[in-house]
Amino acid sequence: MKDSAKKLKITTPKGRPMLHWVGKKPIEEVQGYPTQLIEAFDPKQTNKIIKIPEYKELEKNWHNLLFHGDNKEVLATLLELGFRGKVDLIYIDPPFASNKDYMRKVELRGLKDLGRIEEDSESIIQQTMYEDIWKRDEYFQFMYERLILLKELLAETGSIYVHLDYRMVHYIKVLMDEVFGEDGLKAEIVWNYETGGVSKNEYGKKHDNILFYTKSANFTFNPQNILEKRGEEVLRRLATGVESATRAKNDLRLPTDVWRIPAINAMALERTDYATQKPERLLEKVILASSDEDDLILDCFMGSGTTCAAAQKLGRRWIGVDVNKGAIQVTSKRLQKIIKGQKETKYPTFAIYKVNNYDLRILKTEAKELAIQQYGITKVKTDTFFDGLRDSGELVKIIDFNHPLTLLDLQLIVDELNKRPDEDRDVVVISLGRETKVDAWIEEWNKKQPYKDTRTKKRMRQFIIFDLKDKNFVSYEPSKAEVEIKRIGKDKVKIKITSFISPTIIKRLELEPGLLQKKIPDLRSMIDVVLVDTNYDGEVFKIGFSDVPEKQNDLVKGEYELEISEKPTKVAVKVIDMLGEEVLVTKEV
Repeated sequence: MKDSAKKLKITTPKGRPMLHWVGKKPIEEVQGYPTQLIEAFDPKQTNKIIKIPEYKELEKNWHNLLFHGDNKEVLATLLELGFRGKVDLIYIDPPFASNKDYMRKVELRGLKDLGRIEEDSESIIQQTMYEDIWKRDEYFQFMYERLILLKELLAETGSIYVHLDYRMVHYIKVLMDEVFGEDGLKAEIVWNYETGGVSKNEYGKKHDNILFYTKSANFTFNPQNILEKRGEEVLRRLATGVESATRAKNDLRLPTDVWRIPAINAMALERTDYATQKPERLLEKVILASSDEDDLILDCFMGSGTTCAAAQKLGRRWIGVDVNKGAIQVTSKRLQKIIKGQKETKYPTFAIYKVNNYDLRILKTEAKELAIQQYGITKVKTDTFFDGLRDSGELVKIIDFNHPLTLLDLQLIVDELNKRPDEDRDVVVISLGRETKVDAWIEEWNKKQPYKDTRTKKRMRQFIIFDLKDKNFVSYEPSKAEVEIKRIGKDKVKIKITSFISPTIIKRLELEPGLLQKKIPDLRSMIDVVLVDTNYDGEVFKIGFSDVPEKQNDLVKGEYELEISEKPTKVAVKVIDMLGEEVLVTKEV
């Protein structure tokens, strides 16, 4: 990227009314980050994927974009790449500040009964996709910064839809008034999902709120597109005789600000097992009403990729962004299936870029879950600092596994304890490695604490360090695959996965209490997707072939015969396990 130190000026929001919080600060300038092209899906072999996705290069030769990275950094990078004012529609489904973790249920393939607890039918392997636990001021600043950047990217005729619920919609509405102006509000849509929300102790919650704002008074809005699309579906349903004429006719009214759309059910083909996944039909309404064919759609809280999927089906260009590598993989898999099933599409190609060399290692997320199970930790949703309590009563703080325990980490814990003068419990600190000065600091701190019991000489607020490197914690053993790759004839290659093991999956199964003990009879049960690049250049993995099973219970084939060049070439096989860890095997043939 040219002149990566260049700073871009950002317009300061001046709308009224204004929400105030501790640490409020508008973004005045931003700097883009390097982008690294890491994977490409180009089934028609157009070979038009570009290494640095500048808008001026893409405008007349478009391919869709997936970005893996922190969305603030990605949005700043898009501005530097020339996307200011180029996005026609933004839909975001940000964290709701719900004070809980959101999980993805992971069930091994081909074994419906494996990985289930006897007393209920939930899949026992649950993968944390993101933690939605915030201090209120931090949440406001987080959203404020991103809304400011999104406004800069939005076209003058563009619209933005922000999907929330009762917890934060009133606050974010005030933020939106400040950033986009009170006149920018065009509707507050109520999504009534009908299912769920039953309680004896409170009103059942059966709706979300979607704020619809525009950048100017001149904006794209075509509600008749929804009418036409729904009309086609209604006629099909009437023809099958499964719905009353009255209900069918109701669907033919022009859309109101109450949308009655069922949530995704357990059998839906579009289901990806994301707890917060939204139905494609919801995004379809947004896209049809507020964009035209070929318009550019952006979702920077992409999750399982529903916005990208709906945009792809409706002939729009799209950009998806997520900080979670698992979200990138799920979306990529989903879009590959959609594109393969489209007889005609102007946009059959997409590329995956990593921004700022950001790589949230899924293995480390898994390690955190394993540590929670192994050390008897119960998560506490009401505590925004500590991660939980041990069965023996201590407070628990898990240090980010991307770095070893430092004195700064310990000082932050001390600062928090100082805010809680009545807190006398010990603190267990779980880390992956620690700085050399940590042990001496801990010893000194523990000696200085007052006695909880003078008779037993037991002191309060003792630090107890669980360094996973000391405890032979094996969660970091990577997945391993053995793959036979050999040329047959002049222009074919035979690929066979002969062995595959995911120690992380095995460990998760072993640790879970109440698990139905059952052997995994087929190595393919642990494999989610197999991708092949038959002409790998050592840098960008070009998906020439993908084995994405149609149904959750289907297995990958594991054996393939593919056409290759008659000249010597490097074949690369990427095997992705059910938790999203990738194994790459290459061979010159």
